[in-house]
Amino acid sequence: MKKLLFIGGAGFIGSNIIRRLQHGDYEIHVCEPVGANTQRLEGVKVQIHHAMISDIEDVSKIIQNNGIDVVVHLVSTLIPGSTYEDYKDEYKNVIFPSIELMELCAQKKVRFVYFSSGGTVYGNRNDVLPFTETDEMNPISYYGWSKQMMENSIQFMHRTVGLDYLVVRPSNPFGHGQNLYGKQGLVAVAIGKLLKDDEIEVWGDGSAVRDYIYVDDLASIFVKLIEADVHNTTLNIGSGRGYSVNDVLAFLKIVSGRELKIVYQNPRPVDVSNMVLDTTRLKNAISYEITPFMDGVRKFYEEVKDIQ
Repeated sequence: MKKLLFIGGAGFIGSNIIRRLQHGDYEIHVCEPVGANTQRLEGVKVQIHHAMISDIEDVSKIIQNNGIDVVVHLVSTLIPGSTYEDYKDEYKNVIFPSIELMELCAQKKVRFVYFSSGGTVYGNRNDVLPFTETDEMNPISYYGWSKQMMENSIQFMHRTVGLDYLVVRPSNPFGHGQNLYGKQGLVAVAIGKLLKDDEIEVWGDGSAVRDYIYVDDLASIFVKLIEADVHNTTLNIGSGRGYSVNDVLAFLKIVSGRELKIVYQNPRPVDVSNMVLDTTRLKNAISYEITPFMDGVRKFYEEVKDIQ
């Protein structure tokens, strides 16, 4: 039985992955701070430990006492619009402790799996070609910079102390359990605004293109990567197809049968114009299927449309 520890596993992505993993031969542990919202994990067979990632001694004991084989890192306090002050806090409370955790994992022969961001680490460029894992990382936001710093640290630890790792770069996941009233995730935020009959703010003219992946597909792909023992590589995880903001809102209008109140604002400097991921390397590693985008939007909307 493989034992996995999810740092920040009670969030949107982690909880969906854990729900999928619970049906396999896995012992699942989650590390969250005291007082963290673990509602998404209700009814799931999981052991929850209360510690912050900065409490490296406590995290070390959790790994040691439970014979953890794989640490899955999902912690981030930033969003694409975060400021330099936010980044300084992230570096102190998340990035630096994570580097200590990497070294600890290398010493204990524990695999370190990191959820980076296919939507922000690559940055901006003029052409519309999909980004491959070998493209340079040129982030234009503090959020993306934090992801690049984590990835660079992982590679350093792999070279110097033999850290066994897997870096995954998801595109823009959406679906079950996502916060409808948060500050990120176009599909979820747009649905939340629609349900409240509020205006949907669009930064720019709505032509910005993103690669979206239904969260069930992301969870399934991750489980397959674990089962196939894929490691010491970096993988894009996305649909390989892009949709503009205007496309997404048009699909939501069709799915809901309702009019949307859209307000276009000036573009933000932290937002890239085009982001589609090349998934060739992923396809060579495992076989998987992708839910058509509109089908995923429809499933998500039908699930939450009666929530007040």
